[in-house]
Amino acid sequence: MKGDRLRTSLNCGFSIPFIGFGTYSNPYDGSVTETAILNALKVEMHPMWRQKKLREACTENKIHVSAYTSLGGPGNAWGTTAVMEHPTIRTIALRHNVTPAQVALQWGVSVGASVIVKSFNEKRMEENFAALNFKLEYRDMLEIDTIEERKVIRAEIYVGRATGPYKTLEELWDNEI
Repeated sequence: MKGDRLRTSLNCGFSIPFIGFGTYSNPYDGSVTETAILNALKVEMHPMWRQKKLREACTENKIHVSAYTSLGGPGNAWGTTAVMEHPTIRTIALRHNVTPAQVALQWGVSVGASVIVKSFNEKRMEENFAALNFKLEYRDMLEIDTIEERKVIRAEIYVGRATGPYKTLEELWDNEI
């Protein structure tokens, strides 16, 4: 029954039993599985927005995390180059002789997520795949954990009396921002 409801909600034209995708950012509270059997959760996640509590809850509930905006969304109107330009990311990249993008992508893979990257540039696509050819060291992961967290897609349009139901960004993001 739950799988049927899920297939209907996907509205994708074909049936994929027991696979769910959601986009959430607040700590998992269990309510999402009341209406669907969720196997994967797609969230904004990168070294500057690590989603640690959400990742832990997903692991406990056998839900795979898939990270979008893995590089911070550079080149998009809503994106930022802050992830790729962060001094910690650049230092780790130099230490391993890789690009900052490869560090960000390898970080996502290292924490158990699949990473979603968009590029039409063949050279960048090859560089992105090469992120799988090296491993971050424990020290690198600790350094990344010290980076101040900053969400890229803040959805500020939903905040404020005139434009949305939330009074503050903190309320919208359950004090996770």
